[in-house]
Amino acid sequence: MPDQRELATAATLALPRFISATVRFHTTVADRLGVTPAELHCLQLVHSGVTDSPTELARLLGLTTGAFTRLLDRMERARLVERVPDPADRRRLRVRARPDRMAELTDLYAPLAHQLGAQLAKFDRRQLTALVAFLTGGEAAAGRAVAQLHQGTE
Repeated sequence: MPDQRELATAATLALPRFISATVRFHTTVADRLGVTPAELHCLQLVHSGVTDSPTELARLLGLTTGAFTRLLDRMERARLVERVPDPADRRRLRVRARPDRMAELTDLYAPLAHQLGAQLAKFDRRQLTALVAFLTGGEAAAGRAVAQLHQGTE
């Protein structure tokens, strides 16, 4: 049985391969929908409820407001999203995924979601807790690394 160090090394080596496979999958889904991977990422952020704020979406995607506006224009032409008035402040806009296209997106993601769900179902509570902690910590670490890279270019 591998020791902790060997397992940590195996995980460190497996992570880039997992990320690469996931990127290839997302790129294939984007191609199928006729959008760029960045547009698909934006759609996922909106559809999953992360945010519907154009300013926050631009920040999460690492885009200027001008670049995000062009991205949003393309997404509207592809009928993936629409701009709607903010119910709390009608001077502001929100981005909403078009329900008629979400069924198509769900169908494209269903096989991978099913397979990953089957793998997660094999994990016990302790393993799932560790996985969530790793993913959450990894997200924060990646955010800090992005900020550090941005600081180095300014």
